[in-house]
Amino acid sequence: MKKVLITGASGMLGATLVSLWQDKYTVFATGGSDFPANPARNYKVFDLSQDNYRDLAKVFNPEYIIHSAAMTNVELCERIPQKAMNTNGESVKKLLDVFTKSKLIFISSDKVFAPNTHLATEKDPVNPTTVYGKSKVLGEKYILQSPTQSMSVRTVIVGKNINKNKNSSLAEWIVNSLLRKQHITLFSDVVFTPISIWHFASELSWLIENYSTVKNIKILHIAGAEIISKYDFGYNLAKKLKLDTKLITQGSIEKLTLMINTHKDLTLDSKEYEKLSCRMLPKSARSISILVKNFINRDENFKNR
Repeated sequence: MKKVLITGASGMLGATLVSLWQDKYTVFATGGSDFPANPARNYKVFDLSQDNYRDLAKVFNPEYIIHSAAMTNVELCERIPQKAMNTNGESVKKLLDVFTKSKLIFISSDKVFAPNTHLATEKDPVNPTTVYGKSKVLGEKYILQSPTQSMSVRTVIVGKNINKNKNSSLAEWIVNSLLRKQHITLFSDVVFTPISIWHFASELSWLIENYSTVKNIKILHIAGAEIISKYDFGYNLAKKLKLDTKLITQGSIEKLTLMINTHKDLTLDSKEYEKLSCRMLPKSARSISILVKNFINRDENFKNR
């Protein structure tokens, strides 16, 4: 079996990759902390901003690295920018320096673009306005400069956490708020191209299995195949789960004055990947459907309502 190192395995995407790939690959995982229900069999608590990366090389020699670890809280990144740059950007260079023979896939973001860049392609210039976006651009820069077979994959993921110690994702916040009968406001003027973490995991696995096809590519977009507003996404998710949609108010992000460098358009164009892989990326209905299954079958809050 192929040997894969997954960083950020205490986070939403990383923990899900471990869970899905445990029997498919020889998986070694690192995360910022251990947690109940950790699916990893080989796991090391590791601080990307401080710890010695050569310690990882002593215990594992991966063929592939999925670098999903990140500080994703935009406001937190603004408050402690140096840690954000170290965790999200400098960590890429450190992994490339230590694992010189590994194929590294760096998980990047739509936030590398200027606000309101519509259906951004791989060829569009980056112009981030947040520390989070700048930290991801730094990581991408190291990928572009590296002579190794490494790439950045920009995405817009939705999902739910295995690690209950993590902050709620968008979908979890919507569902848990409605389960508590709380009124929420979702923005109809913020649009994105979401792909579920389970569908995204399948595409990352395709990259691993077909790396010879993409070995010379440095940047790819893998997101959902359909544009949807945050309001429509949340409303459709709630409706499928038979939650009270009357608790959802349609709002405008324009009325919020305290948010920093707000993006109204979070859309990525993934046609290059679809053409390359001959695969069809999911529309929002498919991502919502698999979210619904995971809430119904695996979420204690939902089961106990």
